Amino acid sequence: MHFINPFKGLRPNNKEASNITIPSTDHLSEEMVLSHKKNNPWSYLNIFNPDKSVSKSPEEIEINAKKQFELMKSKSILLKDNDKSFYIYRISSKDHAQVGIIGAAKLSAYDNLHIRGHEDIFFERSQKRFKQMHNLNAQIGPIYVVSPDDIKLNELVDERIQLKPAHSFSSLDGFKHELWVINNQEDVVKISELFNKINRIYIADGHHRVEALSKLSEFRKHQNPNHTGEEPYNYFMVAIFPKSQARILNYNRLIKDLYGYSPKDFLKEVKKKFLVKKEDSPFEPNEPKSFGMYVDKNWYSIKLKENPEENLFHIINLDINLLHYYLLEPILGIGDARYDQRIDFIAGFHGLNAIEKKVNSGESDIGFSLFATQIEDVINFADKKLTMPPKSTWFDPKPLDGLVAYDFE
Repeated sequence: MHFINPFKGLRPNNKEASNITIPSTDHLSEEMVLSHKKNNPWSYLNIFNPDKSVSKSPEEIEINAKKQFELMKSKSILLKDNDKSFYIYRISSKDHAQVGIIGAAKLSAYDNLHIRGHEDIFFERSQKRFKQMHNLNAQIGPIYVVSPDDIKLNELVDERIQLKPAHSFSSLDGFKHELWVINNQEDVVKISELFNKINRIYIADGHHRVEALSKLSEFRKHQNPNHTGEEPYNYFMVAIFPKSQARILNYNRLIKDLYGYSPKDFLKEVKKKFLVKKEDSPFEPNEPKSFGMYVDKNWYSIKLKENPEENLFHIINLDINLLHYYLLEPILGIGDARYDQRIDFIAGFHGLNAIEKKVNSGESDIGFSLFATQIEDVINFADKKLTMPPKSTWFDPKPLDGLVAYDFE
């Protein structure tokens, strides 16, 4: 088999596609979730975000999720393609577009580092994903990965998207989603061979799901005395976007208190290491090693006075590390960001007004806007087998769950 392979996808029938598929719930308010579930009984939200009344045990919720999924298939709400296919996937808005390919990667490529990640894995989150996929016997959404750009692959994709897509609709995340089914044998072989030459992809979003899929594959292997290594559970679904098209937004920080400082005294401490300038409007940095800071209803731009210490973090230009080492830890007493309850994170697509809202409400005392992590940083960390700090990247937009599903049957 190839590095990336075609598969028989499970897709919504065209009339229901926009009602069934779901974006990352980070894009959705509680009201949006409730409304969408109510008005769209076949939405995957009714599987992954069910009504958890006190009378339902976790076991009952799992059973009902499985029943709902099987009902969607039996009612032809979901239809499985007859031919093994690749799927060209375009996500677009007024100011951004990215076009990738959905296929199936072999899990052994993850184990031998042809598929590389950059995040720590937490057992509880991975185990939750394992249970979901084991229960449904399917992977509902693709893992978002990036690959080096390839001219021939880009040319093939550009040519195919001139045709009418199988699906085209706007989703709750505000983006337009389009899908083309590629089942022509000549194209399928060509795409497979091109990915064989690339032979390396990087996980952008979905580290815990990949780990869960790897564990699930081992579990199924142990259950199967006739295991060959080519069963569907040995593969997992990926949405591969070229590196040049992937967009990373900033991942901003909120701190619950000023560690006993008054705003005036806190600013004095910050000025020891940073150049501090009061701004007339919300400040989002447009270069590395500078930050926006919102405290006491005022915005400031802050920038390190001196160059960071050499070799401090292996890859020194990661702004999240610099902010933590020079400000959050020594001045505000923030420890390990994975566990410290005084720090919170807010994705860049919410905008700087979301920082103001949190601070003005008293939920936090101070907020920081950061320059977005660059894709080269992600790849450097992955290639050096290093893990990035928590909440370092927010890839946006993300693939929908449910537009194509991969079952293990």
